[in-house]
Amino acid sequence: MEIRTKNINGKRFEFANEYYETSYSWGHKSTLLINGYERESVKIRYYNRTWECYTYQSVMYKVLEQYKDRRLENYLNNYLYTNGKSRFGKGEKAKVIEEFKKSKEYKEIQKLHKAIELGRYNKCRLFML
Repeated sequence: MEIRTKNINGKRFEFANEYYETSYSWGHKSTLLINGYERESVKIRYYNRTWECYTYQSVMYKVLEQYKDRRLENYLNNYLYTNGKSRFGKGEKAKVIEEFKKSKEYKEIQKLHKAIELGRYNKCRLFML
């Protein structure tokens, strides 16, 4: 297991990454933790060699994208609930998505995405016996 951490705006983002193997394939699993609480977990199965810049990069991207999609879905549902609506009007959803993209949370996700792209975070290897 390997843990990669990044602090952004006082929040501690951690990726707990693992390697696994089956009889037909192998893969990586990544779990995203924010301030010690698990938020998302993703597995990617590979049949051939991967073309990543470094180990676990693609699975870290995938777990972050899944987290971002879930946060956007929650943001949209919260908007509908607080405004007493069951669905969006014409062009309204696009405006709400733009609001989300201006939020502090979205900007933190973008910074974390850039950190994954450039490999800028702290790394700690843990070995399990």
